[in-house]
Amino acid sequence: MNTKELEFICTEGEGQYIEFKERPDRSLASEMVAFANAGGGKIFISITDAGQPIGFEATNRQKSQVQDLANNCDPPLLIGLVQSGNILIVEVKEGKNKPYKCREGFFIRIGPNAQKMSRDQILELCIKDGKIRFDEQVCAEFDFKDFDDDKFDSYMKLAHITNTLDKKDILANIHVLTDEGMTNAGVLFFCKKAI
Repeated sequence: MNTKELEFICTEGEGQYIEFKERPDRSLASEMVAFANAGGGKIFISITDAGQPIGFEATNRQKSQVQDLANNCDPPLLIGLVQSGNILIVEVKEGKNKPYKCREGFFIRIGPNAQKMSRDQILELCIKDGKIRFDEQVCAEFDFKDFDDDKFDSYMKLAHITNTLDKKDILANIHVLTDEGMTNAGVLFFCKKAI
């Protein structure tokens, strides 16, 4: 990064993809996690919140500490470390295995801040990233009186499955019946009518 680019970033200030930190500390982990859970970003270490470079010589030990913070996240974060003069830049890409968490919890980048995520935000992120699939969720409204034996028998014939097990065991083996109830996929396949 050249001097003009750095001056421009300092002038523009913190935002959705840019964070300034005076020194590496424990809060760095929550910032990295926030970027990974959002669209990625860069953390400029050795710049004040007001955009003033203060400069320090980043040692291998400090770089190792930053890498350790990233490795201790769950799941571990892949980061890049770039030295530009007296500024250490931590590059965090958008994560492919969201949600990410650090010791302090789950965070997401909203504008110029890392915000701790609420339970609903974590669930929303899991659903958005395909960690929770509709077809695998249990249908709370399902009642076995709505089960269609004709559809089940037709499935058994098409799948060439013999009827030697109990119906509920077969449904459990094909992963449409759990201890909590029938999944949405099971309802779609074996219900008399939409619930």
